[in-house]
Amino acid sequence: MATTAKMWVRRRLHSIGFAPRRTPGGGPGRDRSGSHPGTLTASRWRLAAAMVALAAMAVAALQFAGVFTGSPAPAARTSSAKNPATSMAGHSGGMSAAAAVQAEAARWIADQVSAAAIVACDPAMCAALQEQGVTAGRLMPLQAGAVNPHGATVMVTSDMAGSQLASQYAPAVIASFGAGSAQVDVCATEPGGAAGYESALQADLAARKSAGSQLLRNRYIHFTAYEAAQLFAGEVDSRLLVTLAALSSQYAFRVTAFGDSSPGTQVLFRDVTITSDSSRPGAAELGKVMALVNEQHPPYLPTHATIIHTAAGQAALQIEFAAPSPLGLLTAYLVADSQPAADATAIADGRH
Repeated sequence: MATTAKMWVRRRLHSIGFAPRRTPGGGPGRDRSGSHPGTLTASRWRLAAAMVALAAMAVAALQFAGVFTGSPAPAARTSSAKNPATSMAGHSGGMSAAAAVQAEAARWIADQVSAAAIVACDPAMCAALQEQGVTAGRLMPLQAGAVNPHGATVMVTSDMAGSQLASQYAPAVIASFGAGSAQVDVCATEPGGAAGYESALQADLAARKSAGSQLLRNRYIHFTAYEAAQLFAGEVDSRLLVTLAALSSQYAFRVTAFGDSSPGTQVLFRDVTITSDSSRPGAAELGKVMALVNEQHPPYLPTHATIIHTAAGQAALQIEFAAPSPLGLLTAYLVADSQPAADATAIADGRH
C-alpha cells in the first residue's frame, strides 16, 4: 500500500512536469516550455506539496488502522484487552464476526426472552446484552472457573468451557447463532441438570400430547390439518394450550398457524395466529379476545398480543409467549386434578 501511494505521487508529479523524463541518450530532457523538468513554478510547487501531504496523510491513516503492520487499531486493541474471549480471533477478522454474532444473539434475547429471566453470560456477552437494553440486575456474569449458573433461567455460551457448563446445567438449546468459533447458543437451565431435564421433558411431552388431543375435540376451535398434526405431536407450548382452552369457553375461533422465533434450533411453538369463527365482525370480536388475553397473569400473560391482517385482508390475532418454554405446567395441573379424584375414591371406599 505504501509503494502504491508513492507511485501515485510520482505519476502525478511527472504529469505536471516535475519528474525528469529520460531522453533516448539517458540524460534528462526538457519540457515543452523549454525549462528543466525539475523546475517548478510557484503554483506547481503548491500543487506538488499538496499531493505529497495528501499521500503522507493517507499512508499515516492506513498505518494507524493497522493495514501496514497487520495489527489492530488502538481502539480494537483496547477492546481486545477488555474482552479476552474475543481477542483470540487474531488478524483474520474473526473478532468482528464474533462480535456481530454476539450482538445478534443479544438482540434476540432482549426481544424474545422473558423480562423476568436471569441470564448467565460471559463478560463480553453481558456487555452486548446491556447495549441492547437488558438491565444489569438481570445478568449473572460467569467468570473463568465458574462452578454453575445457580439461579439463572437462561445461559448464553460462546466458547468450549461455556458449552461444557451448559451441557450440565442448561441442556435445552432454545436459540443458536453463528457457527464454528463464533457460535453463540442460548440455553434454558434445569434445576435437576441434564438428567432432570430429560425426565421433566418426557413428562411434559406426554402432558402436551394429552392436552393437544383434547383441544382437537373442542368444537369451538377449528384447526387446519397441519396445525392439528403439531398439536397431536406435542409440539405446542403449554401456555398456548391453556390459553386456547380458556378462550374457547367464551369464543369460537380458528387457529391458522403456530410459530416460533427461535433461530438455529427446533423448539416448541410459542406463538399462535387465530381468526374469528363467528358471524360477528372479526376485528371487533378479536379486540375483545385480545383484551382478555392481556388481563392474564404470568406465566399466562403473553409478551405480545396484536391484531394483524392476513394477506387476504382478514383480521387475525397473534399471541406470542416469551422464551424459554416452561416445563411442568400441565403436569402440575394433572397432579392437582387427580388428587381430588383420588380423595373421592378413598372416601367412597371408607378409607377416610
